[in-house]
Amino acid sequence: MKDAVVIGIGDYTVVTDNTPITTIGLGSCIGIVLYDPTTNVSGMSHIMLPEIGVKKDKIGKYADSAIPALLEEMKKVGAKIEKIQAKIAGGASIFDFTDDILKIGDRNAKAVRDILKEFNIRLVNKDIGGKRGRTITFYPENKELFIKMVKKEPNDICEKTI
Repeated sequence: MKDAVVIGIGDYTVVTDNTPITTIGLGSCIGIVLYDPTTNVSGMSHIMLPEIGVKKDKIGKYADSAIPALLEEMKKVGAKIEKIQAKIAGGASIFDFTDDILKIGDRNAKAVRDILKEFNIRLVNKDIGGKRGRTITFYPENKELFIKMVKKEPNDICEKTI
């Protein structure tokens, strides 16, 4: 198996072969995987916040700029936008906040789902919410997203595939 391409917070990448893609440290962040099963073009983004606002720094950090940028990169290498599917993970609430504005995980998950809907991209599977951080790896060969979660309780399930 090939070594995985590792992306950091606010990064995104596209692969055109079966190279796995991984990102670590998803707390309130969302890891989004987009893939075209007909062309074997896949991409991942590690989204930190729902919207870019006026700051205009690293576009990969924000759902509203990262997803369109990732789709554009995928299109450049042959992905058919109408065939693209998505899987997402993350959006945890690591800390307890009473103020909804501080519930970044929930806001990120909603923003990602809304943007996918806007682009008519089918959300095939998701693992969002909860109170545990995640590391994810996407395997383009079989379209599986492997999720490893931080263990907080003795009986917690720490790995799953969606």
